[in-house]
Amino acid sequence: MAPYQHPSELNPLQQYRQAAAILRGTSRAVNDNWYKSALDLDFQLHIRDDGESVESWTYHAPTSTWAPGPKIGTDGTSVDSVANVAAEIIAAARKAGCTAVGVVVHVADEFATTELKPELDNPGALAELRESIVTDPHSILDDSSLSPTDHSWRLLPYPAAGSETIATIVALTRRLEAFVSAFRDYGTAKNFPVRTITLSEPVVALLTLPEIRKEALSRPILAVLPYTRFTILAFFNEHGDLRLIRSLQHRGQRRPTNLRHAAATTAAALEFASPDIYILPLGGPTDPQLQSDLSLVFEHSTIHEIDWSSTPFSVSQMPGVSPEMVASTRLAESIDTPLAASHTFTTLRSEGWATQDFLPLAPALSEVFPSRAEMKMLQSSRYLKFALAILLFAVIAWSVFGVLDMIRKPEWTFQESEASTVAARLGELGKEKSRIEHWDNLLEDRSKAWASMEMLARLFPDNSGFLVRAFNHTATPDPAAGQARLGFVKVWTITGLAQEDSMERLNTLNTREGISAVFAEVARITGNQSFRTDLPSRSITISIRTSENPGYRPKPPEDIVAGDESAFPYAFEISIKQRFEGDDPLAIVVAAAP
Repeated sequence: MAPYQHPSELNPLQQYRQAAAILRGTSRAVNDNWYKSALDLDFQLHIRDDGESVESWTYHAPTSTWAPGPKIGTDGTSVDSVANVAAEIIAAARKAGCTAVGVVVHVADEFATTELKPELDNPGALAELRESIVTDPHSILDDSSLSPTDHSWRLLPYPAAGSETIATIVALTRRLEAFVSAFRDYGTAKNFPVRTITLSEPVVALLTLPEIRKEALSRPILAVLPYTRFTILAFFNEHGDLRLIRSLQHRGQRRPTNLRHAAATTAAALEFASPDIYILPLGGPTDPQLQSDLSLVFEHSTIHEIDWSSTPFSVSQMPGVSPEMVASTRLAESIDTPLAASHTFTTLRSEGWATQDFLPLAPALSEVFPSRAEMKMLQSSRYLKFALAILLFAVIAWSVFGVLDMIRKPEWTFQESEASTVAARLGELGKEKSRIEHWDNLLEDRSKAWASMEMLARLFPDNSGFLVRAFNHTATPDPAAGQARLGFVKVWTITGLAQEDSMERLNTLNTREGISAVFAEVARITGNQSFRTDLPSRSITISIRTSENPGYRPKPPEDIVAGDESAFPYAFEISIKQRFEGDDPLAIVVAAAP
């Protein structure tokens, strides 16, 4: 791998050259998985360290399937085991058609909390404190003796009303930092995205509660999470909001010896009289004495010991997969239970409080590589330079061919003495053009009988209940003094008979919209532009008079023959007038031909 340097150590030209080298030598510009979270990738390796053993499982998100992962080995989470594990998992990802691996490390062998400084009790500052605990932890830690080189901290909010503080601070040691970094380094060396995230497993385990407790909320809740080396007590109020979380170390025992005292005193301090108790066994079989100890302290509480096989967090074909692993892959799924709607669990899922990365890539190392936007911009500039080179070549070629084409044209050898001859010729051509335009105007298709007959057929379709007696069409000029072009008026007069069912069509035609629609249809079908009504220089009006037919004689339908005027109860007379103004394209040129 090229020895890339931090941009602050390089001048602008060196920064550009290094970025260009990264663009050419890596897939960061074309593989967006370099910039995604490990939990968002299609192929994931989940590693769980509970203090007794280190186990791994693979998860394929598109098919939601789990499979045993690589053997970590007897040396556990040492850096020496990473190369073989990473090589095997990358090969498995490629076989599954995936272009990245997400390594999710579940820390289940340690859990500790520390407190915020008392003056930092502003809920509105949680976002700022969340950032400060990563960049400047001593600014918010109440215990300044803890070393950032040995520990990593993340906030866990207490949104419940009445909490003495807005959050607690979860601490993990950095013993796995080299192990996690080795996965990232291997992926960088192989130019294959290996994204990592290190989770505190007890915090993730809290996400299982909303799907375990589906009943309506009425009393406080005490969640007991026994692990191999410690037990977590999480206290929720009657609204499902977290009030307090604490850990009790086992110190070589199967359960904490001070469980009863810690549970009783904490519940009393929080004024939780008889909470609903849920035991979530997460470190193997639960000590039978654990439930008895809780029963002695909370005589009137209902104690539920969860059987994971009857919950959505059990993978039947892979019983070794822990519930926390399953919970970390189901963050995008919606849960509709009263507890899931509480502020605590809404923020734990939607704002990522439960899946904070305790051992991320150090900023000084992440800043070595350009961001996703910078890589896209650099890639675009690379294409832009290529495009500019092609454009410059095209401009030069166009200029050369243009000069050559100009030299070959007759105009290049044009003599000034020929100008008068060309001018005279142009004058004659101009007159000829004027004469052609004059006669073209006079011969325009303004009023053709066949187009008018087509209009008649569109006004009265076959079997529409009409009998036309007479059809008359006239076209007369509309003189206007001083104008170079004359408008004209076209009039159609139609008389006939109509059945009673046909009167509705006459009413439709007797509107500007109705007759305009007929004219537009005739213009479209015949191509005769004089029937267009969408020009401002034209107007059209229609008047229809109807009366009773004095010769009407009612007859059965079977006795009616075609053309029998006595079978029509109504007579009608239609007058259509279309006016063309002097500025219309079809207006008549008055001047004599040139």
